[in-house]
Amino acid sequence: MSRDRSIRTRLTRCSWIVLAASLVSACAHQAGARGPREPAEVRAAIAEANAGLARALVRGDARAIAEVFTEDGEIVPPMQGGFVSGRPAIEAYQAKRLQARRYLDAVITTAQLGVSGDLAWETGTNKVTLQQGESAPVTVTGRYLTVWRRDPDGRWRIRAEVPVTDPVE
Repeated sequence: MSRDRSIRTRLTRCSWIVLAASLVSACAHQAGARGPREPAEVRAAIAEANAGLARALVRGDARAIAEVFTEDGEIVPPMQGGFVSGRPAIEAYQAKRLQARRYLDAVITTAQLGVSGDLAWETGTNKVTLQQGESAPVTVTGRYLTVWRRDPDGRWRIRAEVPVTDPVE
């Protein structure tokens, strides 16, 4: 009788362990369904977001630029004090910049990318050709540090961006 009870106890424990393992596996699989998590997948998602950002610059679409940022996103504007915080403020900041200049071309290139859960950091270079008024187009290069966050919808968006314009030679 005690032998039967011991076997039932072990089977019950095994059942709980299998159930727990199944739930953990299901949760992990479900979390992965929210969006890319593997470094190569995250790199591809961020490259796609950067390409969309570059296209929005050339179109002059401040709203589309702001959509690449999280609701609480921030920009540390170059050669200007303070921060631009929140998607509405980022849209207004970009709209003002787009009134002053027209982007003819924009290329954003990732140099390094690190991923930790729902956060990623990226460093890279950018090259834009822009025109102010009727003046001749100018090509400007720069570097950047960007922190990305995966939103609940699975989309990677910019949480914080620090662009650095290269010195003019």
